[in-house]
Amino acid sequence: MQVSPEMQLPPEIRAALEKIDFINRYKNISVKYDFDEEFDYDNDKALRIFTELGYPARYDKRENFFQIVEEYPPFQFKFNISLRYALLEFIWAVWKNGELLIGDPWDWLKQLLDGTDERFRAAGFRNYDDLREVLKEAFDMYEDFKRGLLETTDSE
Repeated sequence: MQVSPEMQLPPEIRAALEKIDFINRYKNISVKYDFDEEFDYDNDKALRIFTELGYPARYDKRENFFQIVEEYPPFQFKFNISLRYALLEFIWAVWKNGELLIGDPWDWLKQLLDGTDERFRAAGFRNYDDLREVLKEAFDMYEDFKRGLLETTDSE
């Protein structure tokens, strides 16, 4: 899907993504965890991994994803993670003073950032150790993104 000119990232989101080298880090995760194997994971075990990594998540059975919600006024952050087919899809949503700034999968954020329709393969996992490692790297990016956005806003 080609990005249309009217669809743009808010300036503070763009600045935070560029500051953390989002595209290269996303690509590195995609390449590093390029697995095709199916793994029949257990939601409770996955939730334990989230908690061990410091992110108590809740599982949304209806939508089949894990969700982390954090408040850093004036921001609310949501990190949704789908583990379907042993592939990870990461979605970030950010509200500022109740207004939605972004609510997009990483693929879409990448396209909005660089204007190309090049796609990266979803990171995969073959076992719980792989899942833990991918999540650690994704959470590092998430923390850097939050910090970058909060710093950008603090300097306004």
